[in-house]
Amino acid sequence: MTARGVVAHALVATLLLAGAADATSRGAADERRDLDLVASAQPSDQRREDSDRVVGEVMVREDSVKADAVATTVTACHGCRGDSTALQVLYVPGPSSARFDNVASAWTQDCWDCSATALAVQVVVIGPGTRARPTNRALAVGGSCATCVTATAAFQVVVQVDAVGRLPDPVLAEIMAWVGAEAAALRAVAATPVAPRRAERSAARSLGELRRVVVRALDARTRSARVAVTR
Repeated sequence: MTARGVVAHALVATLLLAGAADATSRGAADERRDLDLVASAQPSDQRREDSDRVVGEVMVREDSVKADAVATTVTACHGCRGDSTALQVLYVPGPSSARFDNVASAWTQDCWDCSATALAVQVVVIGPGTRARPTNRALAVGGSCATCVTATAAFQVVVQVDAVGRLPDPVLAEIMAWVGAEAAALRAVAATPVAPRRAERSAARSLGELRRVVVRALDARTRSARVAVTR
C-alpha cells in the first residue's frame, strides 16, 4: 500500500470512531447516543458491484454536539464498482457548542478496471447562540492500479434561524432528489474524465442549488456553504 493509501485508511478509521451525543430521531421519541452517519461500500470478488445509501435526520437536544457524516468506498478487486452516498440533516435549537464534520472518501487498490465513488452531504440548521465549527473534506486515492478511477464530492450547508424547526416533507424530498442527481453525476464523472475546473464549477453550482432550497424553505441565513471534489 502506498503512503497516500495508509493516510486514507487512517483518516476514515478515525472518522468512524468519532462522535457521540444525545438526540431524538424524527417521528418516534426514542433517545440515541450516536450522531455519526456512515455509508460504506465494499465490493469484493463475491459481490463485484456494491452500493450503500444512508439518510439520517436528527433533532439534537444536547448542549455539546459532535456529528460526523461519512461516505466511504473501498475497491480492491478487478473490474469491481463501488459507490456510497450519505445524507445527514441535523437540527440544533441551541444554544450549544457544535462541531460538524462531513467527509467523502474513496480509494482503489491493486486492481484494474475498477472504480470507487463517494458522496457525503450534510445539512445543518442551528438556532441563535449556537457556536458552529463545520469542516468539509473529500479524499480520493488510487494505489497500484493504472486503470482505476475514483471520484468524491462533499457538500455541507449550515444555516441559522430564529426558531429551529424541521424541514417540511416536500423540501426533504427535494433534497433527496438533489442528492440522487449528484450521485448519478459523480458516477458519470468517474466513468468519463472531466477537467478539474469544470468539475469544480459544476459542484459550486450544485452547492448553490442546495443552499437556496434550504434557505428558502426556512427563511434562514447562511452560516457556511462548502463543497469539495476530488478525483
